[in-house]
Amino acid sequence: MNQFISCLITGVLIVLSSVSAWAGQGPLPLPEKGYKVFSRIQFVDLTTEHPIRDRAFGDTLEVSFKSQLDQLYRLHNPPVRHLQFVERLPQADCDLLIRGTYTLRAFGNRGMHATVMVENIRTGETQSFEAAGDAFEVTESLALDVFHEFQKTRFPVEARVSGRNLTLLFKGAIYRPAASKMAELYRQSLVACEMRGGRVSTEKELVAISTLGDYGGGVSVGNAGVSSDYWSVEAGRVYVAPWSQSTSATSLNPTEQLNYLCVR
Repeated sequence: MNQFISCLITGVLIVLSSVSAWAGQGPLPLPEKGYKVFSRIQFVDLTTEHPIRDRAFGDTLEVSFKSQLDQLYRLHNPPVRHLQFVERLPQADCDLLIRGTYTLRAFGNRGMHATVMVENIRTGETQSFEAAGDAFEVTESLALDVFHEFQKTRFPVEARVSGRNLTLLFKGAIYRPAASKMAELYRQSLVACEMRGGRVSTEKELVAISTLGDYGGGVSVGNAGVSSDYWSVEAGRVYVAPWSQSTSATSLNPTEQLNYLCVR
């Protein structure tokens, strides 16, 4: 029974994390010092066949989600924690409220479906996260999606590179059709940056910005579990990680995507 409950807990949290969508036109804006989040998260069972049992299960989901989120903050240690749960503070004095719903056995005896909504208490703006699947994977998946959404670099952003300010305008990717060569994708990246009023980064700029990472105001280069990571850089070259070197775009014909960083 305990094992089954553990699986269910995980599943609910996974549910919450796999899909994120804003109720308005974009992500919730981030204050300079982050959001104060009301300490309680209420997970409501939409079927509610056993109110007492389901209330206890909802409490377990709350604890699991918070724990996973804290682990991510300790792991990445971002300069600003944009989500900070505060104890002993009334809901009216907080910035955000998180609420969740879940349905057990939506996909057989082991599956579930759940949603989490993050609401700005003052403006009413909301952002929702949804997931479905095996309960054991839920907590980690949900916390990761929420963490990524609120801690990832939001463009445009300023960065200090080689003693001068650089504006990071956009990070994008071009996926390679079967018949396309790398040089063609490279030209597309140049056009994409030009249309945004910028240019692709130099190799030196890209390497410097990658030290900040996705959660420090930069980008992450060299994805774990990927054999190679290709990035457009100036002078007709493509930077390849983890080789940590660049080569001519005309000499490459990979099957992966080509990433680019637009700067000004």
